[in-house]
Amino acid sequence: MVNKLLILVLLVFSVRVAISQPVNTNLSNGIAFDGEPFIAINPVNSQNLVAAWMGIEFSGGQFLIAIKTRASFDGGNSWSTVHSLPHFGTGFGSADPSMAFGRNGLLYACYIDYRQLPDSGGVYVTRSSDGGRTWDTPSKAFDMYDVPDKRPIDRPWLVADNSNTSNSGTLYITTKPAPWIAPPNRDYYKVSTDNGHTWTPIAPVDGGNHLTGDLIAAPMASPATTFNGKFCAVYPSYVATQNPFPVFYLAASADKGQTFSYTTVLAALSSPLDTNFKNGYHLMAHPSDSSKMIFLLPNASNGDEDIMALHSNDGGQTWSNLIRVNDDPVGNGKAQDMVWSAYNEQGKIVVTWRDRRNSVASGFWNAGYDFYYSSSTDNGQTFSANQKLSSQFVTFDSIIAANGNDFMSCAYKSDSLYTVWGDTRNGKMNIWFSKTIVSTNTNSVISLLDGDESPWNIFPNPSVGEFHVEVCEKLIGKELSVYDVSGKKILTIIITGKRTTINPEKFGIGTYFIRVGMMVKRVVCN
Repeated sequence: MVNKLLILVLLVFSVRVAISQPVNTNLSNGIAFDGEPFIAINPVNSQNLVAAWMGIEFSGGQFLIAIKTRASFDGGNSWSTVHSLPHFGTGFGSADPSMAFGRNGLLYACYIDYRQLPDSGGVYVTRSSDGGRTWDTPSKAFDMYDVPDKRPIDRPWLVADNSNTSNSGTLYITTKPAPWIAPPNRDYYKVSTDNGHTWTPIAPVDGGNHLTGDLIAAPMASPATTFNGKFCAVYPSYVATQNPFPVFYLAASADKGQTFSYTTVLAALSSPLDTNFKNGYHLMAHPSDSSKMIFLLPNASNGDEDIMALHSNDGGQTWSNLIRVNDDPVGNGKAQDMVWSAYNEQGKIVVTWRDRRNSVASGFWNAGYDFYYSSSTDNGQTFSANQKLSSQFVTFDSIIAANGNDFMSCAYKSDSLYTVWGDTRNGKMNIWFSKTIVSTNTNSVISLLDGDESPWNIFPNPSVGEFHVEVCEKLIGKELSVYDVSGKKILTIIITGKRTTINPEKFGIGTYFIRVGMMVKRVVCN
């Protein structure tokens, strides 16, 4: 039921040249906004990568978000055309993809599909048996009303147990209440033992003397599965009678979520984090050593947001002190956020994040950014010199303050790091991909020759007062439409020349979408 606006790829080819300058490929080429990418690598075919993200589409007279996927079968050197996962109701929009491969190569994708007012929808899981080329009919895992007053479908994370234990093949999803739900809130999970077709009743991750408490609005649980078959999740808590400090707890279950034990990952006075930053955190478990884990989070104990790591070498029973991952000067006012991490099969770690060290401005507003990575060979006790992932500095765009661009993602196999993130270097929020050889910090050049380079432009953008739409000759006589952020059409004109001037006084300051033919672009009117 999703009408594709673009055929993104006309031809894909690869030039296998290693260079030290970062090389980035626009993987999504969306019309205006793509966000929150996820990348997964097939354990039975290391050349098979699958990327998923949120992409805006114009469908049924309005703008909606769909989950889009692309697959690669040559280690990221070329990619399939884009596939959109289905919606389940009129006016439904999708969000928050995550994926996991089973040990047999079956791929699972999890995403929200919902409509607000009236609240409808849930979290769905679909499967691919051919490495992301095709997907089966999704099954509903969570319903909007599983906890009626909490809408427990936000930010679902899916993980698969690939151990050699009796728990192998079990799937877990953690969620939290919808963003508009006021606390007190809890974190939730469900379990499936039949490839995601059916799921256990909803239950909270927190419990006993390790409750989330009444003060945390969005208590996300970051999940992982261990080599000895445990389901683990780290979540935040603040209950003074449990601990006088704000806490991150680790919940661990060896019996498929029937019972949990709890340990403290971090308990400390927390420095305030600017909520404009993307302050999500990430738990990872070693793929072949059940004693080793790492937990990453932004932390402002040095005066600005840094990427900090805590590691465990005893299965999560005890944790290290905070270890700073980014190596720019301490307390320089340049913040890091949007952290992700991955182990490779040898147990080496990479950490990726968004970084503002090269910006003139401090803080969040007006601070441009790059993306960086660092590696560790000792389970997060020490980290290598930081290296750039992004090929250019990205100037600030206020869209990064909006919801829907809270995470990046990476996968790590042997010496190859595969990373996806969203940035606005081309005037749109698109998803960019990089393939990096970690030991040498070199890239393979990947070229996508896309057919979406539209023969028209908007300038100035942002604008103060009137702006201009400049088109090629073949678009003269075509219709130009202006839509507001709700998808309502507010202006339609026929293009009569190569330059069309539009005065936003008719509709006021704000963000608008301009459509010419099948291409949509964003303009900000100040």
